[in-house]
Amino acid sequence: MPAATGLPRPRITKWVLCFPIVFFVTYLTFTVLFFALGPFDYPVSNPVSLYLFLGLAHLALIAGYWRVIFRRPQGYSGTWKAQQLVFWSATVTLLLLLPTSKIRTGAFFPDIVYGIRNPGEAYALANSLAEASSLPLIEYVRIVLGPLLGFLLPLTIFYWERLDKQARVLGIAGLLGNVALFLAMGTNKAIADTVLLLPWMVFAGYRAGKIALGSRRIVILSLCAALALVSFLAFFGTGMLERAGSPIASGFFPATGSTADRDNFLVRHLGETPTAVVMGLDIYLTSGYYALSLSMREPFVPMFGIGNSTFLYRQAARVTGDENIVKNPYPVRIEKYGWDSEGLWATIYPWIASDVSFPGTILVIYCIGRFFALSWIDTLAAKNPFAIVMFSQFLIMLFYFPANNQLLQSGEGFTAFWVTLILWWRTRCQRGPVSTQVLGATTSA
Repeated sequence: MPAATGLPRPRITKWVLCFPIVFFVTYLTFTVLFFALGPFDYPVSNPVSLYLFLGLAHLALIAGYWRVIFRRPQGYSGTWKAQQLVFWSATVTLLLLLPTSKIRTGAFFPDIVYGIRNPGEAYALANSLAEASSLPLIEYVRIVLGPLLGFLLPLTIFYWERLDKQARVLGIAGLLGNVALFLAMGTNKAIADTVLLLPWMVFAGYRAGKIALGSRRIVILSLCAALALVSFLAFFGTGMLERAGSPIASGFFPATGSTADRDNFLVRHLGETPTAVVMGLDIYLTSGYYALSLSMREPFVPMFGIGNSTFLYRQAARVTGDENIVKNPYPVRIEKYGWDSEGLWATIYPWIASDVSFPGTILVIYCIGRFFALSWIDTLAAKNPFAIVMFSQFLIMLFYFPANNQLLQSGEGFTAFWVTLILWWRTRCQRGPVSTQVLGATTSA
C-alpha cells in the first residue's frame, strides 16, 4: 500500500510559479560573469555581439516563461500510473545495468572503489572502450528504452510518499546502480544530474502536495544534499587533477593558449583540491561561451533539423553516406581555431543555431521558456506523470545551457526527450477538474 495519502496541498503563490525562471536566469547570469571574471582568460574578439546575444537569449527565456506561467494547469487523459512507470523504469534500469557496465567499464559489476580512487584512469579506460568498437547492441537497446529509463529519478522522488515498498526498493536500487556505473567510469554526469535534480523534485513534490516536509525531514534532507554536493565536488576536483592532459592540472588551456591566473581572487587563498574545483568549474561552466564567440564569426550553413544533435547528424551521415554532414555544425566548424568539438563544450546555442541561425535561436529559446513554464504548472497540479518527467528534462537542459544541448547529444537522451514530450503533450487535457491553490484561491481547469 502507498506510504502516505491525502497530504495537504501547500498554497501555490506567484513566488512558487516564478521561482524556476528566477533561479535559472540567476544561474545563467552567474556563469556569464564567471566566464568574464574567472581564473582562465578567454581571448574573445567579438565581446559586444557575444554579450548582446546572451542578453537577448536570457530575455527570450524570461519572455517565453512569463507568457504562460499564470495559466491554469491541464488534466491527464492517460492510463499509466506513476507507480507502474516507476516499477518498469527501475526494472529495466537494473536489467541493463550489468551488460552496460561490461560494455562501458570492461567489468559486469561496476568497480566503484577503483573509480573513486583512480577517476582519471577509469575515465580513460571508459573512453578507450567506447572508441575501440562501434555502438554495441546494448547501447541500441538503451536508445529504444531511453524514455522509460528517464522516468526513474523524477517519478521515484516526486511520488515517494505514494509508492509501495516494492516500488521504493526498486527505485532506489535503480538510482544507486546508475550512480555506481558512472562512478566506475570516472565520469561526473550521472552524479551531477542526481545532485542537481534531487532538491528540485523534492521541492516540486512538496509544493504539489505529494511529499510531506516537516522541520526534522527538512534538516535531514538539507544535510544529505550538502553531503552529496561536497562529495561530488571532491570527486570532481580529484578527477580533474588526475585526467591525462587536464588543463586543471597544468593550468594551461590549449584551446585558447591561455594560462590560468592562480592569483585570481576566486582561487588566491584556496588549497590544491578547492582550486582544482573552481578551475574545473570555470572550464566546465564557461569555456563554452568562448566557443560560442568563435561560432558567431562563422557563416550560417543550415542543417535542417539535424545539426542540434550529435546523434542525429552522425546517423544522417551514416544513412546517406555523406560525410560532409558531420563537418557542418557550428561546434565542428570552429575546430579550425583549435577547438575540439568532441572533447570541449560550446554551450547549447551553436547547436540550435546550426539548424535555425543565431537569430532563430532566440526564438527557440523563447519556446523553451514557454514549455518549461507549462511543464512546471502541470507538475504542480500533480496529475500527469509525464509532466513531472518533462519538467526534470527541462531542468537538465537549462543546467547544461552553458555546456551543450545535453538532452539531444546521445541517442538515449534524444529518444527520452522527444518521446516524453509527445507523451506529455498528448495526455494533456481539460477533462475533469484540476484543482490547485493559486494565491490562496482555488481554481479548476
